[in-house]
Amino acid sequence: MGNAVLAKPADLTPIIAIRAVELMYEAGVPKSSLQLLIGDGPVIGNALVTSKLIDGICFTGSTKIAKLINKNSVSKGNPYVSLIAETGGINAMIVDSTALPEQLLKTF
Repeated sequence: MGNAVLAKPADLTPIIAIRAVELMYEAGVPKSSLQLLIGDGPVIGNALVTSKLIDGICFTGSTKIAKLINKNSVSKGNPYVSLIAETGGINAMIVDSTALPEQLLKTF
């Protein structure tokens, strides 16, 4: 029981997405629950966001494209779709306890 995921990576990052999905399969995620869609963002992305079968969208990228996704999903796709959009960020970094402060901070 759960949600199936159609993962559409950015056009410029398919290799890391392929590896991430391979690792998830190795960890036991069923292939029927996670599918990777590689290809042109405007073509594949638009087909996904305008599908009435899509119930949730998670997007990382520009505010402009997030607004377009919101508009198209509501007007042409599922009007009740949940949209999570992370926009305007610049290369987030996850830091764990093994990091050294001098690796994290730029000194002037």
